[in-house]
Amino acid sequence: MNHDARRSRTAFMWAGLIAPLGLLVAAAVMIIAWMPELPDPMAIHWGEDGVNGYAAKWAYIPLVLGIGVAAVVLTAVLAMVAHRLPQSSAKPAIGQWSSTARFIGALNLGLGAMIAFLAGSGAWMQRGLSDAVDTPDIGIPTLIGFALLAALAVLGWFLQPRSPELESGRPAPAGSIPLAATERAAWFGTATMARGGVIVLLALLSMLAVMSVFFLALGEDGSWVLVIVTIVMALTIGTMVVFRVRVNADGLRVRSLLGWPDNHIPLDRIEKVETVQLDPFREFGGWGWRLGLDGRRGVVLRTGEALQVTQSNGRVFVVTLDGASAAAATLETLRARTTRD
Repeated sequence: MNHDARRSRTAFMWAGLIAPLGLLVAAAVMIIAWMPELPDPMAIHWGEDGVNGYAAKWAYIPLVLGIGVAAVVLTAVLAMVAHRLPQSSAKPAIGQWSSTARFIGALNLGLGAMIAFLAGSGAWMQRGLSDAVDTPDIGIPTLIGFALLAALAVLGWFLQPRSPELESGRPAPAGSIPLAATERAAWFGTATMARGGVIVLLALLSMLAVMSVFFLALGEDGSWVLVIVTIVMALTIGTMVVFRVRVNADGLRVRSLLGWPDNHIPLDRIEKVETVQLDPFREFGGWGWRLGLDGRRGVVLRTGEALQVTQSNGRVFVVTLDGASAAAATLETLRARTTRD
């Protein structure tokens, strides 16, 4: 790792992990000091008609601040290890840092400040009350909290230096294969998410499922919302983990194992076929069916070699997969034949 990248990672640690966790811990210490003055149970949720959710006094800190700690730690770990995730068979030099990681660090600082402020405000409003039902509305503190989120996120961005990023690999023109006039060609493959990513997604899904069952068993109001979120996440994971890739006389087709998303580009709409080395986190901000800041779209599931297709309307589609060079050669051969015909 070069000096500039190391400096960026150090700044990220302070702005995106240590500082937000420090704010959350400070809020927790302050609330602990107020504990003798707080009602039991305490208000933890407000609706249009005032307080509509309560929890035991001892559970206030883990319930309210625990969300912030989990979010800050998980996203910070993701940013720190994203560039080291498993790659495809073609292993390029991996970018040592990215603007995506810098953005996560800035957002973490704002998120930690907002949650710490809201937790402290919620407890401060309940000091001296015998019943939490009398707690004032939290509307104004909520607005202030979102203002803190925006302000601290901007500050966190500028607290981190801009680290030089490795240039993306230049696209390589696709080769071709000898094909007689009476011969046909086709290529079939599978684009899969790296095993580490699948494990993380399944762990998050399992956590959501357990929480859904727990709150349903308690009969908590609004638990059906968590159930819906779990179902939606399960369907989303199912559509983003594995894609079937087909190259034949119909063109390029990249379709999820569940049938959607389904991307089809006919041969007569293909202007250029290339292969390129790609880093999903650095260039697309994540994994799955993505839209990049440079306008490219496609299926980016792991770092490494990708098939890149430029359409006649200028749109660019990419898909990361093992054997991208062979897929590109097959597609270019079929495209050239269509152009000649």
